[in-house]
Amino acid sequence: MSMNAVFVQVDSDSLARIEADPSLAEALFQDGPAMPPAFLKLNETMEQRVRDAGPQMMARVLSQLDPRLRERLEQRLGQSASSLAAGQGGEQLLKLMQQRREHHANRPSIQGSALLSLDKEWHGVHYLLCGEIEAGSSLLSQAVLGGRILGDDDEGFSGYGAARGFRAGEVAEISAALSAPDVEQRAASRFDAARMNALKIYPGWKDSGAEPAMDALRRLRDFYSDAAGKNNGIVTCLV
Repeated sequence: MSMNAVFVQVDSDSLARIEADPSLAEALFQDGPAMPPAFLKLNETMEQRVRDAGPQMMARVLSQLDPRLRERLEQRLGQSASSLAAGQGGEQLLKLMQQRREHHANRPSIQGSALLSLDKEWHGVHYLLCGEIEAGSSLLSQAVLGGRILGDDDEGFSGYGAARGFRAGEVAEISAALSAPDVEQRAASRFDAARMNALKIYPGWKDSGAEPAMDALRRLRDFYSDAAGKNNGIVTCLV
């Protein structure tokens, strides 16, 4: 279990529907590769794996989170990070996954036209683009962690924060900023594994992580460019 940043292209009408009913955003991330089939239909073997290994995996994820978000997730799970690390809470994790499957089965469908996952490189990409830990006001700092918050649930459907949306005009502006000639060079020059670890850039970095992070940055740039060319909006979420 880890936090992955996923981006989905949507047309203007679909984005307007999601803005009117933010709960529709969840289907975008559960109907495609962002949600592995094993999460949608768990057999007995997979259920046992969740019970046995899920708590320790969740404990590792929690250790990387902002303390406020970690506390909310601990309350939701009914387990602390330390108890999860000790192997407790498998049944609670399994129950939450089952509840999400049932909830998803009853949700109206809405479709995206293209999807991008930055996997665990998302925070590194954000930092390389703007040199900041959180989202800021610049276009480059908005590309990964920005966007208009959809809904009023701080945790969102994933537990890692609400989905966020970019309208077509905003996508075009960010795409232009990402495509500036010096962006890639400046981003590469910021990679410093030791400093990134000191700043607690998720999920923890080694020198060998430079190329995967730069590859993810290029994929993000190309995704925004493709969306802008189609006059699409984007919905993004940590899942």
